Amino acid sequence: MLPICSRALVRSADRLCQAATARQTLSRNTWVLQRIHAAPVTPAGLPQRDPSEIRELERYEVVEYETHKPAGPLKVILLEDVEGIGHQFDVVEVDRKRARTDLLLGRKAVYASPFDLKYYADMKEKMKDELAARVRIPYELLTVGRELVKLVVPLRVNMENKWQLDRRIVKTSLRQVGVDLLDDCIFLSDAASTINGPNFDLEAKLVRFYVVVSRQFVIPMLGRIAHISADDSKQVLAPEKLKQPSTADLAKHGLRPEEPYYHKTATIDNEFDVAAFMRNRAGQK
Repeated sequence: MLPICSRALVRSADRLCQAATARQTLSRNTWVLQRIHAAPVTPAGLPQRDPSEIRELERYEVVEYETHKPAGPLKVILLEDVEGIGHQFDVVEVDRKRARTDLLLGRKAVYASPFDLKYYADMKEKMKDELAARVRIPYELLTVGRELVKLVVPLRVNMENKWQLDRRIVKTSLRQVGVDLLDDCIFLSDAASTINGPNFDLEAKLVRFYVVVSRQFVIPMLGRIAHISADDSKQVLAPEKLKQPSTADLAKHGLRPEEPYYHKTATIDNEFDVAAFMRNRAGQK
């Protein structure tokens, strides 16, 4: 017979019937109980008494109803790079629902059991050279890049005074759409840097420029020339929100689709010819 403990963990499974759907679901609940009157310790060498002999020893009080407590995150070992969570062989804590419905079910992770912790730690050590050689873009940079490439920034230029498209105009236009950058983060393509006006033939022309984040992540962006004036009667009517142009739309302006680029080291500065590098990477002449 098992020894009597002053605290007991009781697990019960109840079947609940849903009359509306005529379906049965299994609900598992965990109660933590303790005896109101602790049983006396059985002397060594003597048989334990049956607790039912004294009814007072069968009375319990609730210490805790664990089902009401959040289960908390689940610790798993990633078997591959998972965006927003971690890299291969990282030991991470994730939401239980995400772990069970995506990571574990999709074989992207395993439970962080003692055996698997040692097994995958040894594997990580064996593959350390291969892992170090991989180019892994930080999730924060990926998120920023995805938001910026969606934008078509209205490049607001004066319809009355002379201007030359430069970083200052691009910086001011970006600020007006909620993006605040330093001057040395902005690089214009060769074609964009030669644009000047006022010239209404350039109205709505698409322009390519680049934003460099953390001196390492190059994000190709699009701007559209928009002439403005202090005189409301001279304003050019244009949609407030510009849609992302298609490949055919880009071709009309001598542009091609471009993808963000992640440099291995944070060495992109004003001496780095970002425009030429991205043009060659996209296969443009």
